[in-house]
Amino acid sequence: MIILDYNKKRHKEIIHASVEALKQGKIVAYPTDTSYGLAADSGNIKAVNKLYAVKEREGKKPVHVVVPSLSYAKKIVVWNKLATKLASKFLPGPLTLVLKLKVKCKGLKKLSADTGFLGIRYPKNQISLDLARVLKRPVTSASANPPAGQGWDDSYSCDDIIRQFKEKKCKPDIIINAGKLPKRKPSTLIKINQDQTIQILRTGPISEQSIKKFIIHNS
Repeated sequence: MIILDYNKKRHKEIIHASVEALKQGKIVAYPTDTSYGLAADSGNIKAVNKLYAVKEREGKKPVHVVVPSLSYAKKIVVWNKLATKLASKFLPGPLTLVLKLKVKCKGLKKLSADTGFLGIRYPKNQISLDLARVLKRPVTSASANPPAGQGWDDSYSCDDIIRQFKEKKCKPDIIINAGKLPKRKPSTLIKINQDQTIQILRTGPISEQSIKKFIIHNS
């Protein structure tokens, strides 16, 4: 694993090098507004397959993506009024909106686990956003750890990533080391149905109560 020690003065250089690696199908560990994530080029099916190998994840389990912008999100998923309202309040931030996929892209279809729905992330973290913006398409947002069900935890530092992947055959190619992140829960996960109803699939930094309260007050 190649480690790129991050500082603001080298931001453009580090983003450029990481994006070039993504274009080559490599996997990049990067900081988000929650924990470290694993980026792969969502438009490259080989890279997406490699991500699943690194995560030791079956194809039946979906992976969310970080989008370059919310306008880009509207091109790949069925956006609706409720998504607009939630995005205006909580994004950028630790919220994942799960919406119906509307494009035929092998990488995105694989990431949706053939459910027909895709998780959209727009985190409050410049590194995360610029990876997608410079690549000009979504990057994956899987947590930077082996399968959680096997006792592995979310990574909040470069050392966490190195330790957890040390004995693994498949591991990230590059780590953008932005130091130790504050420990936060994974993003709140909300599925928005076509009939404007929601399902809260996972609670996180944004509480279920605050989401429902916002929806009621803005309906």
